[in-house]
Amino acid sequence: MLLVAALAAWPSTARAQTDQDQGLAMALFDEAKSLLAAGKVGDACRKLEESRRLVALPGTVLNLAVCHEREGLAASAMAEFREARAMAERDHREDRVALADEHMKALEPRVSMLVILVGPDADRPDLGIARDGVALGRAAWGTRIPVDPGRHVIEASATGRVPRRIEVNVGGEGDVQTATVPPLEEIALPPPPPPPPQRAEAPWPPPASLHAGLSTRRVVALAAASAGLVGVGLGTYFGVTAIAKRNDPSATCTMKPCTVAVDLNNQAGFNADASTVSFALGLAALGVGAFLWFGDSGVHVTPGVGSVAVTARF
Repeated sequence: MLLVAALAAWPSTARAQTDQDQGLAMALFDEAKSLLAAGKVGDACRKLEESRRLVALPGTVLNLAVCHEREGLAASAMAEFREARAMAERDHREDRVALADEHMKALEPRVSMLVILVGPDADRPDLGIARDGVALGRAAWGTRIPVDPGRHVIEASATGRVPRRIEVNVGGEGDVQTATVPPLEEIALPPPPPPPPQRAEAPWPPPASLHAGLSTRRVVALAAASAGLVGVGLGTYFGVTAIAKRNDPSATCTMKPCTVAVDLNNQAGFNADASTVSFALGLAALGVGAFLWFGDSGVHVTPGVGSVAVTARF
């Protein structure tokens, strides 16, 4: 009877919709009628839901409420009966007003409820509560909320806090369930990175353990070796000069006086002595350099102000 009444009222109550939407809504309504006749309540309700979404006709809303009532979704059916009753009052359809009142009176004790409690320790100025993905205002906290039977999800969130998710299974036939939101924990921040290591300044004078630093020893060794090479070079020069003056023909006295020969021999003797001293000092310096470069770790080189002290263990 309801389906026939809805079809009869279709042209006069349909809102301004496209022809395609109206045609699809009517086709869905017809399919729902066949499915209800076959006892396929769930499939019929889905068809009516889509038909109502396209064109919210009073007859469609009323039949959807009846379908949800048969499906066991008392809360949805109660809300739709209220909507259909308001439409019926607007259209002066007393028969539909009476029908909606009759169904709502029978449904009222069967509607299940969900209560969401937020204690003082959990309440925060920025606390947000959502039920099944829909934000819930503070005025609804602690109030009985009509819900359909099944699983419902309560989500609590706040700035700087770990979100909390609570799942509640609500039964049918007037079941009442309570979900209590606990205090939200603070989000643990990662520890700050450690400061970069500071480079310690080397003490001066350096400690005893650094006196045998290889780099300092080798610098002194290179200096000594350089001085030794210079000494050897000078010794070679003086030696060659001494030989050249000694072998000069004028160095042999062939006539009196022998002044030239005496001078050349004296110069040759001086260069020979200089060559000997230079070779000796050069070889000594090379020996010190080699000893510092290849010597054992018992050698200590200590730089000072204007001097270098070299000590060794033998």
